[in-house]
Amino acid sequence: MKSYHIILTICLITIISCQNSTDRKPTEGQVESNKVQVLLVGSSHWNNYRQGGFDIAQTNEIDILSEDYQKELESIANKIAKFGPDKIFVERTLAYQPKLDSLFNLYKNTNWGQDKRNEIYQLGFRVASKLNHKQIFGIDYRNTSFPYDSLMSAMTIANQEKLIHKFNLDIEEYENQYNGLVNDKASLIDIFNFLNNKEQRRINLDWYLSAANQAGTIDNNIGSFLASEWIKRNIFSYGLIQKYVEEKDKKIMVLMGAGHIAVLENLINSKSDWKTIELEQLIRE
Repeated sequence: MKSYHIILTICLITIISCQNSTDRKPTEGQVESNKVQVLLVGSSHWNNYRQGGFDIAQTNEIDILSEDYQKELESIANKIAKFGPDKIFVERTLAYQPKLDSLFNLYKNTNWGQDKRNEIYQLGFRVASKLNHKQIFGIDYRNTSFPYDSLMSAMTIANQEKLIHKFNLDIEEYENQYNGLVNDKASLIDIFNFLNNKEQRRINLDWYLSAANQAGTIDNNIGSFLASEWIKRNIFSYGLIQKYVEEKDKKIMVLMGAGHIAVLENLINSKSDWKTIELEQLIRE
């Protein structure tokens, strides 16, 4: 009888122990370590060196092929390679993917790309090659509209002089800040830090949500349409990232224009099992 009570006691202790183990929640550190780390790299478009681009703000551009910037770029690429993203996503469309694959293959096996200024080749291909990736992934979505001229006309018709003035001031301030960095030959990491700091991202997103969104008369929604089209473009990109990421992927890198990153950061941070990582964090390590 005594041995029966001993066995029963052991069984109860085992059951309670198992129940406690099941109910025990993972620690904050464990939760964080299980999250997919998303390295966000917002860039200017280096291919615009000595030529105008298609962005609203028209800025000068650094000579990424210069010896000093190449040395710094190599150092940054090595830091990212040490971080070790499992997949790298860039500003190219799905339709462009076959060509992207072909160019990446050329980059890995020939000298192609050394004289190309585009950040996709200079940074994206460079890191992917160091990590022996077979492919980098285009996630841009272009089936949208950006009726900026119509937006400005609608504000004029609506007598929104203060809003127009704010538009021009915001653009001029950004151009002056960025051009100042370019003219001073600021370090590449200083330029990246400027493009990716929290305030700059807030200003970028606020331009769409608080400025463009209210453009036009009460019965003209051109501002809301333009803002929604920009958000739509980036939501589609985010959807492609989600579809490409597999369970085995623990770290990824997203390299796009800084304006895209301003939206993507908010979308990614809403996903409970992903967390964003900044380039500045890697450089400091």
